[in-house]
Amino acid sequence: MSSTCSVVVADDNRDAADSLVALLGALGYDAVAAYDGQQAVAACAAFEPDLAILDIEMPLLDGCAAARLIRAGPHPPGTIASLSALRHWDEPMKSEGDAFDARLAKPARLDQLRELLARAIGPLPIDSTG
Repeated sequence: MSSTCSVVVADDNRDAADSLVALLGALGYDAVAAYDGQQAVAACAAFEPDLAILDIEMPLLDGCAAARLIRAGPHPPGTIASLSALRHWDEPMKSEGDAFDARLAKPARLDQLRELLARAIGPLPIDSTG
């Protein structure tokens, strides 16, 4: 594992996952993509990220179930965030329970992503604002 802060992004929309991974890379983070809930669990076990960002609605294993399995693993990330395009994404979801520490609306806005990263990991490794 790299000494750089790391993130696992899981979304069954490959373009969305890959785009978010590319953005995180441009911001100075090591990031990997997973394309379903089972891949997310495996990626978190292998990569031991500082942060996991999981789409809620994914095949094979939804984001809530994946978050619970990741949290129960040997090296869970300090923060697990949900990523959702659901219409009422900011209202509590009964199925989420305590699976997630934070939420992002889809598509993730840069300011929301920066805020999440700052809370979850700390200051950005690269200050791309100036």
